[in-house]
Amino acid sequence: MPMAAPDSDNALRPLVRNEPLRWVGSGDSLLETACLDALFPSGKLLRPTLCVESAKAVGGSHEHALAFAAGIECLHTASLVHDDIVDQDPVRRGRTSTAEQFGIAEALVAGDGLVMAGIAAMLSSGPADRALEASRVVVDAMRHMCRATLRETEIRGNLSCGLPTVLDVIRGKTAALTGAACQAGAILGGAPPAQVTALRQYGERLGMAFQIRDDLLPYTAGDQVTGKTAVSDIANRQPTLPVLLAYESADEPDRQRLTAVFRGTIDPLTAHHDVLDVVTRTGALNKAAQQAHSYAERARAELHGLAQAERLTELAESAAARQR
Repeated sequence: MPMAAPDSDNALRPLVRNEPLRWVGSGDSLLETACLDALFPSGKLLRPTLCVESAKAVGGSHEHALAFAAGIECLHTASLVHDDIVDQDPVRRGRTSTAEQFGIAEALVAGDGLVMAGIAAMLSSGPADRALEASRVVVDAMRHMCRATLRETEIRGNLSCGLPTVLDVIRGKTAALTGAACQAGAILGGAPPAQVTALRQYGERLGMAFQIRDDLLPYTAGDQVTGKTAVSDIANRQPTLPVLLAYESADEPDRQRLTAVFRGTIDPLTAHHDVLDVVTRTGALNKAAQQAHSYAERARAELHGLAQAERLTELAESAAARQR
C-alpha cells in the first residue's frame, strides 16, 4: 500500500529523515557514524521539503521525489561539514560540529561520503530519465556552491568588496541549491518547461531571502536561537550583507570601527558588540530585512497558476520573517 502524501512538515519530516538511512547506513563503521552524526538531529529540512513540495505542486507524486529529496539533504549536509572545516567553527545546529568531534580528516571523508550517498539516492529515483535530468540540475548547483565558497574566502576582511559580490556569493552558496531543489522536484513531477522554470526561480529567490535573514540572525536573534556562535562571521572576518550596507552608509568614525573589526585586531565579543551598534544605528538591519522581504515576495509571484502550492507559499512568507 503506498504511503499517504505528506500534508504538513510533521508528516514529511519522518519520511525525509528516515530515507538517508538507506544510503548512509546504520552506524556500523566510523564513516557511517560520522555521517549520521552530521545528518541527525536534522535541521530545517528546507531543501528536501522544497523538492517534495515542488513535485506535488505540479501534480506529481511525493513518492517519486522522496529518495531524491533525501539525496539533496545529504549533499547539503556535506557542504555544512566542509564549511565548518573552512570556517573552523566548533558548533553546528547547537552542538559540536563533525570536525570538532571526529577530527578534520575524518570530517573531510564524512563529507565526501555524504556526497556519494546523496548522488546514489538521487539516481535511484524514478522515472530514470527524470532522475538523471534532475540530478544534472543539482550537480550543477553544487558546482556553483563550490565556486561561491572559495569566493567567500577571497573576500574575508575586505569591506570594499561591494554588495554585488556578496549577493553573488549568496546566489552561489544558498540560492543555487534551493532553486535546484525546486527545479528537480518539478522535473520529477513531470512539469512542463514553464513550470520547471518558474519553480527554479521561486527557489532561487526564496534562497536569497532565507540567507539574508540568516545573515541578520547574529544581530537579531542571538546564539541560543541560531544554534551557532553569534560571532562566527566576525571571527572569520566575513563581510555579510548587513555589514556592507552599514559600511556604505556609515560616517567616517563608524567606518573606521568596522575596518578595525575586520582587520581581526579586536576580540570577537567586543567586535560583535561594535558591529551590532553600527548596523543598528545606520539602519542596515532594516534595509537588509527589506531586501529579504522583496526576494520573498518575488518568490511568491512565481507560484501563480500552480494548483497545489500552499506550502511553498507559506515557506516564502516565513523565509522573510524567520527569527531562527
